[in-house]
Amino acid sequence: MPLSRRSLLAGSLGGVTAAALTACGSEVTDPVAGQSAAVPTEPTTITWWCHRLTDRRNGELAPLLIAAFERRHPQIRVRLLKAPSDTDTNRATLTTQIASGSPSPDVFLGDVVWPGQFAYNSLALPLDPYVPQGHWKKYPKPLIDACSAEGGVYALPFFIDESFLYYRKDLLAKHGLRVPRSWEELAHTAAKVRRAGDVGHGFVWQGSVYEGMTVNFTEFLADAGGSVVGPDGSTVTVGGSAGTQALSFMRELVASKVSPSAVTTYIEQDTLDAFISGRSLFLRNWAYAWGASNAEGTKTAGRVGVVPRPGFEGREGSGRSGLGGWSVFVNPHTRELGGALAFARFLSEEGQQVLLRESSYIPALTSALNSRTARQLGSPVLDNARTLELVARPSGTQYYPKVSKALYTGANSAVGGSASVRESLSAMESEVRAALKGAVL
Repeated sequence: MPLSRRSLLAGSLGGVTAAALTACGSEVTDPVAGQSAAVPTEPTTITWWCHRLTDRRNGELAPLLIAAFERRHPQIRVRLLKAPSDTDTNRATLTTQIASGSPSPDVFLGDVVWPGQFAYNSLALPLDPYVPQGHWKKYPKPLIDACSAEGGVYALPFFIDESFLYYRKDLLAKHGLRVPRSWEELAHTAAKVRRAGDVGHGFVWQGSVYEGMTVNFTEFLADAGGSVVGPDGSTVTVGGSAGTQALSFMRELVASKVSPSAVTTYIEQDTLDAFISGRSLFLRNWAYAWGASNAEGTKTAGRVGVVPRPGFEGREGSGRSGLGGWSVFVNPHTRELGGALAFARFLSEEGQQVLLRESSYIPALTSALNSRTARQLGSPVLDNARTLELVARPSGTQYYPKVSKALYTGANSAVGGSASVRESLSAMESEVRAALKGAVL
């Protein structure tokens, strides 16, 4: 499948210059043309760009994955390149390096919202030609949709991240209250326990001016039966009745003091700190919070329950989760195509069992998540993960950062009270529409 180089400037990808794009001339051919996609039989070394992944003991997971791969393919050596932990810095560094034509790294991990940008700007290899027919059916459809752009799939799923509702089971028992089955019941329960003086906050979640607010808003929007864009990916639908219900409820959580006003500054770690210190009854957070909230020495150890997020009363269904996680990309300039593909596929197939045994990450491979090994672990996060409806962000566009900024800025303004719900939704709608066209916001 031939690659075409497009301008990175329109996508605002980490300050890459136009000169870097045209250094090789206006005619760009497929850099992997002529290379074999077969697993190499001769000694080969590839590089893997990977941020810190942790095992169950908070140690390094990447070396365990590399060791498992090298046992399977002893002729291929994998050299680990440590990526920045900050996602934006990670992305900016990669885009600059790959856009310059660098063959390294051969394989890299990327956020689930990267494929649109990376595909459009020829920063990732299209993978459909290198996998068997029907391969993508091994993974949840929303995840493959998120890995797709420009008419193809540009990343192999590695692990999923899903959000859950964490709660203090000891405090609910003390007050004779059940786990809430709707958002309205959660607000009532939180207010009651808070008035009793057992917690300072009823419910904490991520509402700062960043990507986490985008995820929270799109989750509530889906709970209300809505979406940011329509099925065609270009019709903006965020400003309808569902948007009003979702954003009004988020605003009311703060206005009624169920959530603290400081929630408009909270990112994941802030909410986790508030919960494990005993200051909040409920927490919305990702899968990692299960282990963190039960860690030895925390006030919540042994006192935490976890369930899927509830839904709104009168709306069908619950248990929705924003789709998070990381996927495996192959550098379109790799000079070790066979080795790179072998390692990328290992991470998304055989390596999924390593994830299960050695870490708390949720495997992307459906058969791994449903395996006997996964069920024997007795993890309530894994058990609940099988039932969740995944809500993807509208990341198929190369302009996704602009779309996300429009969403998290508008939602934060409404929740914080600096703009009305109506004003915020109107701004979101016009700014998302402009962002999808690549306009400067």
